Amino acid sequence: MREAAAPAAGDAATGSVRTVCSYCGVGCGIVLDIARGADGRRTVAKAVGDKQHPANAGRLCTKGATHADLLAAPGRLGTALVREERGAEPTAVAVDAAITRTAQRLRAVLDAHGPDALSLYVSGQMSLEAQYLANKLAKGFLRTNQIESNSRLCMASAGTGYKLSLGADGPPGSYEDFERADAFFVIGSNMADCHPILFLRMMDRVKSAGAKLIVVDPRRSATADKADLFLQIRPGTDLALLNGLLHLLVEGGRTDPAFIAEHTEGWEDMPAFLRDYPPATVAEITGIPEADIRLAARWIGEADEWMSCWTMGLNQSTHGTWNTNALVNLHLATGAICRPGSGPFSLTGQPNAMGGREMGYMGPGLPGQRSVLVDGDRRFTEELWGLPEGTLRTDVGRGTVEMFEKMAAGEIRACWIICTNPVASVANRSTVIKALETAELVITQDVFAETETNAYADIVLPATLWAEADGVMVNSERNLTLVRGAVDPPGQALPDWQLIARVACEMGFAEAFTYHSSEEVFEELRRAWNPTTGWDLRGVSYERLRGGPVQWPAAPGGAVRIAVR
Repeated sequence: MREAAAPAAGDAATGSVRTVCSYCGVGCGIVLDIARGADGRRTVAKAVGDKQHPANAGRLCTKGATHADLLAAPGRLGTALVREERGAEPTAVAVDAAITRTAQRLRAVLDAHGPDALSLYVSGQMSLEAQYLANKLAKGFLRTNQIESNSRLCMASAGTGYKLSLGADGPPGSYEDFERADAFFVIGSNMADCHPILFLRMMDRVKSAGAKLIVVDPRRSATADKADLFLQIRPGTDLALLNGLLHLLVEGGRTDPAFIAEHTEGWEDMPAFLRDYPPATVAEITGIPEADIRLAARWIGEADEWMSCWTMGLNQSTHGTWNTNALVNLHLATGAICRPGSGPFSLTGQPNAMGGREMGYMGPGLPGQRSVLVDGDRRFTEELWGLPEGTLRTDVGRGTVEMFEKMAAGEIRACWIICTNPVASVANRSTVIKALETAELVITQDVFAETETNAYADIVLPATLWAEADGVMVNSERNLTLVRGAVDPPGQALPDWQLIARVACEMGFAEAFTYHSSEEVFEELRRAWNPTTGWDLRGVSYERLRGGPVQWPAAPGGAVRIAVR
């Protein structure tokens, strides 16, 4: 567990407020300069990097530095929008009335057609509290298995790969490993453009300590331009390369037999498996020169500590989970895991996709890295949510694509889309559009009025941007940062968690969804600590987070280690 020291947060009305960037999973700390506009509303005058935050130590990329522009962007929703009939123009409606209408219409579909006629499509940009409540409502009270997230399109294979290889979906390393590694293996990721702050940390180590940088990519990216060794791979052949590297590590005696014997299972089957991946064959499959493959294996094998970093290039694949398994195998075989400077590091795309995975908002997931497929996990969650034993279902939806296919076929009749824009982002766009046109009820929840998906909505609920409400975000290294409600939202816009809770209350679930603050929701969700996987927020509270970010696992009363560069 790691906690970062931080000065006082600043004046909540004006002055400066410490928070976290809203864009990607790196989770950089930022400081917002707050001022009052001519209308008296609090606004952001400027955003700068937080020198006290352990993720970035003051550095920011262009996106993070231009947050003030985002918050001042036109087109915000200040009221709800309701379309009385398909094809009609939406009209502005008070948010209270829209919440009541949303609840009534969802309830009508549930009562008439059963739980799987309802679906929720949520986001890795929501706060931890909103993600928790969405999953609680869907699986626990609506009893639908049709809840999916846009993280299905990017992080599901990495998360599943971690589970299969390591037993839990949690990156085993930390950003501090960038300062200790002797070699970096970057595959399927253009860090220079997509995770620039981590790229800069990596390049600091390359320049200061001579660490080797190996980059695997079908195209010469900005990251590849800085590589000591660029492996220009044929698209779709990553698995052969990873297995071929392990073949060479075994052949060259570059494994850690003691670690393998003590901490792994199934190694006895690996030699026969690896015989299918000799260097010449791998070179032919991947299009990479054999000499370069051998050099990459040698650098990995000779490194005292080495890190791998990957993202969509491996994840968005027909065998993305296997890609993660094969990459983790390299670390397990060399013992380069769970020690400073080493580990397989999946780089997260959205600012709270890590938190959403922890809250279980895809497939069989339940809070605290649990699963409906495990008897004990179901019983624990039913007790947490005050549900009779046997309430949680064990049949699981098959993902985002199938959910929209079922909707297009008329099997799913209502969809509630929160903080995401599937018409613009989900594959097979024509199927998504047909699904929204076929469904009898489409609810969207967004901060902007005009989005590709809102054009198909019967009800649009106005949400707040990240700096307009309190909530917790979890970054790629398991670091929790408290987002402050530092500026005033427009009109009647409400936080995602509050909209979800109020709809749930009006659907008849008030006993389980009456909360007065996001802090109350956080206090409930942290009770889902999981001793099996190590997910533990018991030592985290809003009060503690007001002093700075905290990395889990964070047991109650645990020692504090300051880690500010």
